[in-house]
Amino acid sequence: MKIWILLGSMMLSQLSFAADVPGSSDLPEVKRPSGSEIVRYAEGPQSAIRFPLERVERVNNRLVIDDELDIEGHVIDITYELGPRDNYAIYVDALESSLSQMGAEILFSCESRGCGVSGLWANSLFKVRELYGPNGNQVYLAVKLSGNSSRYLSAYGIERGNRRQYVHIRLVESGAEQSGFQGAQILLADGRVILPVSFAGNRVSPESRAKIANIAADLKSFDPVDFAVVAYRAVTPSGTLDDAIDQSAARAEHVRALLSDAGLSIRSAYGLGPLVAPKGLSPDRVEIVKFR
Repeated sequence: MKIWILLGSMMLSQLSFAADVPGSSDLPEVKRPSGSEIVRYAEGPQSAIRFPLERVERVNNRLVIDDELDIEGHVIDITYELGPRDNYAIYVDALESSLSQMGAEILFSCESRGCGVSGLWANSLFKVRELYGPNGNQVYLAVKLSGNSSRYLSAYGIERGNRRQYVHIRLVESGAEQSGFQGAQILLADGRVILPVSFAGNRVSPESRAKIANIAADLKSFDPVDFAVVAYRAVTPSGTLDDAIDQSAARAEHVRALLSDAGLSIRSAYGLGPLVAPKGLSPDRVEIVKFR
């Protein structure tokens, strides 16, 4: 009888893990919520990672965090859907105790409306729609893990209006080696960044399309509502100013569409032809501009 009970327990455990999204795994520092499954998983290098240490609010239609870390490094994001007998707040509280016992430094924690606006956590910071719920049903924890390297971990828990509960774990390893496009810091400093893409006619060339995914991944921590794609085009010997403006507008729109397909949903695209060409910059370039 005991053998059958043990086998049944093992089968239930395997079924739970089998429901995880392909390629996902737990973090060694974090005990998996019992009865949960991983519904979203992502990892890779990022620049300008916003790691909140205060409530998240919207002021004049902008995301505002009074205290935060701006980190560049490798990120692992895991979203768990909890089982019907679990509780998101109890789990995050137990996680805080466990991490403290392992020497982690507690940087910030909040609960309910003290965390701010749930929709901003879900859609602007983590970009996981399942994390959107009532502002009164959320908790957040941010810690710096012990050890020689700079590693930061956060946990955000929510109970949605449909009573489903989720916990999102984010691990950031600061300063980890990165590759590909690294324009987020330039965008923060200058308000604009030139994209390393070339064109075949008015469309992004095949050899440059692979770079679009790197650009979108590098800028995913930003709110793209503040961005515009702006393209420039010199007037050809046989062309007109209107031709150059039309060609640059087509290029900007194609870049915008490719970025949107790669997960960076910028709404606006403009072509300025040769009308704005600061000294030393290519008249055929394309940029992302942060306009506010």
